[in-house]
Amino acid sequence: MIQKTTLPNGARILTEVVNEVYSASIGVWVDVGSEDENEHNNGVSHCLEHMLFKGTSKRTAQEISQEIEDVGGSLGAATGKENTCFYGRVMGDQLHVAVDLLLDMIVDANLDKDDFELERQVILEEIKMYDDDPEDYAHETLILNIWPGHPLGLPITGTFETVSGIDEKIVRAHVDQFYRPERLVISIAGNFDEQKAIDQIAAAISDMKPGSAQKKVGAPKMHKYRAVKHRDIEQAHISIVSDGLKITDEQRYVFAILDLCLGGNMSSRLFQEVREKRGLVYTINSFRESHRENGLFGVYAGASPKQVGTVLDLISEEFLRMKSDGFTDAEINRGKIQLRSELLLGLESMRNRTARSAYGELFYGRQLTVEEIVADIDRVTSAQIKDLANALIKPDLLSMIVVGPESELQASYELAC
Repeated sequence: MIQKTTLPNGARILTEVVNEVYSASIGVWVDVGSEDENEHNNGVSHCLEHMLFKGTSKRTAQEISQEIEDVGGSLGAATGKENTCFYGRVMGDQLHVAVDLLLDMIVDANLDKDDFELERQVILEEIKMYDDDPEDYAHETLILNIWPGHPLGLPITGTFETVSGIDEKIVRAHVDQFYRPERLVISIAGNFDEQKAIDQIAAAISDMKPGSAQKKVGAPKMHKYRAVKHRDIEQAHISIVSDGLKITDEQRYVFAILDLCLGGNMSSRLFQEVREKRGLVYTINSFRESHRENGLFGVYAGASPKQVGTVLDLISEEFLRMKSDGFTDAEINRGKIQLRSELLLGLESMRNRTARSAYGELFYGRQLTVEEIVADIDRVTSAQIKDLANALIKPDLLSMIVVGPESELQASYELAC
């Protein structure tokens, strides 16, 4: 059972005791991400994620690492479009160590100028790494151009130019504006003393003061974008995107099963038709992203530059077949089983449990029960999937990028759907 405790300053604590395991996982979600940035400070949320590990008034960066590893645990963090998460995993009787470290980092980070200048170089190297990956480059270029001028179109890491222009003052201003208790969701799952953890958290963040209300951005308008980008690489990378669904949409499980059937696994149509039957690719898959106000649906493939046209024709054929005929009962049932299994097997991971609880609170304002989710999955019909396919795959908004060697690519490509 998930227990919710709301502190007087607005911070929310979600606890779930699971006595059958040895471990405990904690995640501290801050309701801020790259969607809360602009073209001038893009990347500041990610910079701050890095900086919180650089030390507090009580601990150096090395001491943070040593303290968690002295008890056999680990810490990590991730920045997203809509939130930032700091997480830890320890043996259940050592949860107090992870709680102490993570909340010390959030409440009392040094944010030292010299530390920031050093960490900036690390972040710039990370940006270079992603830019060197043609799959990442293709996706980020698409997002930037289908949602121009909107924060959701900005890269989570920021760009070389924006991160070079960020300083510790901008980072501190970001903390002052967004790292407020009403934006904190602290989720714990595993074998631990529930009341002791709640009391420790309450004491650690009791001095945090609520901030002023921050208006969230609305959904961006989708713009059609088609491009061929040249890179001196061996393979061509194809990324195609269209509209998706927001995370709370009533058709979210229809969306998930559509994705699984089209290209979400080895039995999917795209994998079977393009890779298994014809051997044209090593990787091909569909994908979906869902945010508070909008979403994205797409297909990615890596192929020989000479085969790009053929691969695009086959993807177009599967789009058209999905729109006209939907999927068979066997395909849909397989998708339902996979989705149910993903949910239930995920409960065996304490970190997954913390994330599930936190997302329920952040996006739905309540906890979705396993029984409720399974029932919603079971209700998905073939007609719903077909209707959704026709709503999402719109030729006038279907965007595409091909990245590969200039000498072997055409000037442009088309999608016949």
